[in-house]
Amino acid sequence: MTPANFSPSYYRTGGEIRGGDRILWAGRPGTVIFVLGSPDTPAGWANPDEWLGKAVAGGFMLDVDGAGWVFEEESDEDLTFVGRKP
Repeated sequence: MTPANFSPSYYRTGGEIRGGDRILWAGRPGTVIFVLGSPDTPAGWANPDEWLGKAVAGGFMLDVDGAGWVFEEESDEDLTFVGRKP
């Protein structure tokens, strides 16, 4: 069940960003771990003010080869969709 306050994030090409998506971030391969507020957001990450030090309306966590975990508040030209699990 999706929370009532969930607002999906989108790639610049228009597709919805989802947990498990394979991506390129600044040319590096990676995976979307979760989209903030979606059902797959881990309980410990539900309040971004605690781990970012500020409130954010949305965003997503990436696991990027060579960079580690990266949180982005919105999609930009550095983020490219590669594929999705069936």
